Amino acid sequence: MAPRRSSTIAVGDGGGQWFLGNAGPELDSALRECAPLWPEPDDSTAPIHGVFLTDAELDHTLGLLSLRQATELHVYGTAAVRILLSQCGLLPTLESYTVVRWHEVRPGEPFALQYRHGLASPVWCEALDATTGRLPRYARGCGPRSGVVIGYRITDERTARSAVFLPCVATLDESLLQQLSGADLVLVDGTFWTDDELRRHGRGAATAQSMGHLPVNGAHGSLRLLRQRTDAPIVYTHLNNTNPILFEDAPERACLINAGASIAQDGAEYEL
Repeated sequence: MAPRRSSTIAVGDGGGQWFLGNAGPELDSALRECAPLWPEPDDSTAPIHGVFLTDAELDHTLGLLSLRQATELHVYGTAAVRILLSQCGLLPTLESYTVVRWHEVRPGEPFALQYRHGLASPVWCEALDATTGRLPRYARGCGPRSGVVIGYRITDERTARSAVFLPCVATLDESLLQQLSGADLVLVDGTFWTDDELRRHGRGAATAQSMGHLPVNGAHGSLRLLRQRTDAPIVYTHLNNTNPILFEDAPERACLINAGASIAQDGAEYEL
């Protein structure tokens, strides 16, 4: 079983400039292994112009501090995510090192990701509401309840092709499933294979859905629901170490492959 980092993606504009979807704690080491994201020899500024956040969980935001040497950084997230990151001190710490241009995003309102100089890139995003009301553990149950978790539909303006990025989702209701229509790639939450996975492994009594994650398997699992609505490639990300699909010889992995789905690998590339 190969080790995997947290759920962070890099989205390119086709011209050598990049944006990140989330910023996991291992971002610094991941960037060292990805040459296209390195600065040019005569330029100290990495070609990363901004980060769009799906939530305020530390697994998706701690890597922002690895970008603190940027001259300026565009950060996209909901008002709730900004409040939570301010309360835990991460955003004020980042702002002590670099200029942070915060862009508030709202579900149903498409926007173009911006370059540092302010011009719009050809990469467009639209937030998808995936909130269940569950807050990060550090919030201790106090904080905003709406806009806490979102996904994104990411569209390349030049090709009109799109990917859906949903690394944390507790339910796939009809409104969210409709957003998948016409998507060319679906990157989705694969944290747990079954709802009672933690109990089966002696890791506690919490269920997958109580922790904000729709299990992959089952009559109401994400694999069945997604396959009923889209023929696009389905790639599972954000896998917990208890999930059996991590093992290449597991029957659960075979089930996934037979359904035309796969799991994300570090360094994998997808072209839209």
